[in-house]
Amino acid sequence: MSDRRHGWFYWSLVAAALLVPAGARFAHAQSSARQNLTSIEDPATSDASEPGLDDPNSDGSESGDPASVAPADADGDPAATDDTSNPEDTNSSADQNDAAESSPQAGMRDPGEANPGDLANGEPLTPPQGIDVSSASARDPAEIELPDQRAVRRDPLLYQIEDLNPITDNRTTARLFRQEPYDPVGIRIGSFVLFPELDLGTSYYSNVFHAPSAKSDVAFDVLPSARLVSNWSRHALEFSATGILSFYNDYTTEDDRDYQLEARGRLDITSRANIQALISRQQSFEDRSALDASSVGTRAKIIEDRAEAAYNQRFNRLSLQLRGSISDYTYGSTEDLGVTTNNQDRDYTQYEEAARVMWELKPQLSPFFEVAINHRDYAEAAQSDGINRTSNGERYRFGISFGNDGDIVRGEVSLGYGVQTPSDRRLHPVDGLIIDANATWRITPLTSILFNAMSDVSETTTADVGGAFYRAASIGIRHQLRSYLIVSAAFNYSNQDSQDGVISDNEFREILGIEYFADRNTVLYGRYEHVNFDGIGIPNDYVGDEIHVGVRLRR
Repeated sequence: MSDRRHGWFYWSLVAAALLVPAGARFAHAQSSARQNLTSIEDPATSDASEPGLDDPNSDGSESGDPASVAPADADGDPAATDDTSNPEDTNSSADQNDAAESSPQAGMRDPGEANPGDLANGEPLTPPQGIDVSSASARDPAEIELPDQRAVRRDPLLYQIEDLNPITDNRTTARLFRQEPYDPVGIRIGSFVLFPELDLGTSYYSNVFHAPSAKSDVAFDVLPSARLVSNWSRHALEFSATGILSFYNDYTTEDDRDYQLEARGRLDITSRANIQALISRQQSFEDRSALDASSVGTRAKIIEDRAEAAYNQRFNRLSLQLRGSISDYTYGSTEDLGVTTNNQDRDYTQYEEAARVMWELKPQLSPFFEVAINHRDYAEAAQSDGINRTSNGERYRFGISFGNDGDIVRGEVSLGYGVQTPSDRRLHPVDGLIIDANATWRITPLTSILFNAMSDVSETTTADVGGAFYRAASIGIRHQLRSYLIVSAAFNYSNQDSQDGVISDNEFREILGIEYFADRNTVLYGRYEHVNFDGIGIPNDYVGDEIHVGVRLRR
């Protein structure tokens, strides 16, 4: 779809995927005799991040009690069990945590435990007594729906809607990389679980404006966030809100008032097919190092509205994904010395459609091929040269997926070709090699590596420039010195090149960090960052140092 008038299709598809799971779950609850809809674990039994990976001295083996796993009934839901624990009972929480930490079986879960947030629980259903299944057995085998026999393990944080854009929306890779000793327990609210978090810290910047003439400042940071996640046997819903508030001591123009509101949904059609959707709104202030950003005066406020939907279908070893998205970007005006600059010429809407075919060689190794097209629509011509920046793009990727539930490797890496062609022939196309990655490798129970890469064509209103090819890559490593003490290091590199000699920027960033887990709900952290920016011409180069310290409170 390359016309703004067709945007209703995406919004209606997203709304259906978000609303239908709630309606389906309500209807299922009305017809069910069971009243226990949740299966969230007792805080004392969820001490570890993931089974077999929590104790550095553990070999990954488990010895769960088979009787503790509730059998599935005919509807595919776990059978109701008596739950006398009260997650809100503060009188016994400390005792439970102490007992969990001292027990060698604390937080251990059976790998075959039914996962209420996944498409299938991995066990064939037993028909109720008195039901004749001979007619169903006599059907053509191709017509019989086969359950996905893959053993899945439930994530205590209930990440259940990760099959949208694998590079930007998949959170399971970072989940494995972080290898935290404790998982937040959450707060049960009916059949949902709430995960609140508050980050309080102080930051020092040696070069606030990212300019050759450095000016330093300190800031107080407040980062609240919350996730409300369903805990159902079928379908899934998630609502999240995140805020970034910073208060600078001297330069208030650098204060951040960022936020993101997001809703995700998954509609399970069969055990092998689902529709996933996302809708979000994000507000941020333009970074001083952005292509079209001003180094003086106020910063432009950016509003991004995004809707995305994906249909996922599995045919034995063959999997197919069709997805589409709409992203609308709005840039606010800036002001310097009483002069206001209107940035409406930078506003645009992007429509993107993609198709992916994947073949599973084994559960953690699946090659894939993906084709994506996009259309970027500008309503106004750029003020710099009077040329409209509307363009069309193509992306071709071939890669390897490692799946989302492995204990050693997760994520994917891909290589391909991308091109963005402006509609106005006075601007030249921008093309080149694209590298995308979002993968984690857990080398040992104590050490993990995260590799991220992203390639795209950046938009710019620089005179006579149609865009800049953007490539970024980062590699990070985390090591567990003690179960409660984790150190980390990372190196980030990014480049933007307009391929005509006008724009050629390189940024190098080194990061060192440390985290101390005082208890399940309190994390103390410190982080140091050094940045070196190399642009065209010496006047554009700068260096800077950042120090961040704070405390993270969560439940």
